[in-house]
Amino acid sequence: MRDPFASASLWLREGWSRLKVRSAERRLHMRAVERAVERIIDQANPSLRGLPGYRHKLFPVVERLLAFAAELAGRLPGPTTVDPSSWASDPLVNALFGDVGQIRRVISGAPVRAWIKAHPVPRGDDLYALLAVMATERQQLGMELVGDHVQRDVKQTTLSFAEHELYAVADSMPGCREILAGQIVDLIVSIAIADIVAQEERIAALEQAVRMLRLKLKVLAPRAGSVDLLRSSSENLAEHERLKARIDESQRDLADARRGLGDIEQYLTRLIEQLDHAERHIGLEGMRLWVDRMNVVRDRHDPQAHELQLTRARRPDRPGRVVQFIRFPRRLVQTADERLAEVERHLGM
Repeated sequence: MRDPFASASLWLREGWSRLKVRSAERRLHMRAVERAVERIIDQANPSLRGLPGYRHKLFPVVERLLAFAAELAGRLPGPTTVDPSSWASDPLVNALFGDVGQIRRVISGAPVRAWIKAHPVPRGDDLYALLAVMATERQQLGMELVGDHVQRDVKQTTLSFAEHELYAVADSMPGCREILAGQIVDLIVSIAIADIVAQEERIAALEQAVRMLRLKLKVLAPRAGSVDLLRSSSENLAEHERLKARIDESQRDLADARRGLGDIEQYLTRLIEQLDHAERHIGLEGMRLWVDRMNVVRDRHDPQAHELQLTRARRPDRPGRVVQFIRFPRRLVQTADERLAEVERHLGM
């Protein structure tokens, strides 16, 4: 028979252990959010630190922003292995890269070189990164094999990928996703700040417009009620009224533009509004199509067609780039001598 006191003691120890773990996790979470708050203040407007309680006001929205970025990074597909073997066997890798040489050039770019320089001692054979490429569909005339005959000038849709870039380089997939989540936060903050800057630029433009209109009115005002040997009084009065109407309209526009940015407290409120509901700024959408080995878009039942399932980032007003986590062997990264030799080949040296 089990000792009830021993069972109770075990239950208490386990409960206390779980409580300590949760408490430690909560402290780490709090510190991560606080660091993110301070980073955002640095990016947006350091003078916000002069406001009492700015951390308290920003904390919940930044907490949601971090959760959104982690969730978005978790939804991205991959990792897909990228190397000469997968280029020959994987339709996705074949579609994304024109040839094996392009694979080596892309994975030897500045982000990977910087990571390797910072981590000279390898902890594994593979590296991980987010690949972002611009996908473009084009219409062209090509050739088709119809039965035993080659038919020329056939209208085709081709899919091409350009502007290959790597982000969030790491030596593990969890590390890669964690780095990317932080970069997504920075991206959303930059979009939010850009919206505020655009509003500030509109305010400055309207203030300048009002100043110029008032100067014109100042020049015209003496003529409106005195002798003018060049224009009639009615013309001067009409122009005077038009300028006053334009000033009134511009001042109303200026008041609207200033709404939310009247002082530093309103600036903080505006920043919080911009950062809240991050899904308004960026999201993901799926693309599903079928292509052959030449990246010609085919019907799904075409025997030459391979299905591609792509994920593309987008803003509310426009699509972005196709994104995919990749894994690639560290040994494929070009050395400095190999990069130099390739440049010399391109220059014909």
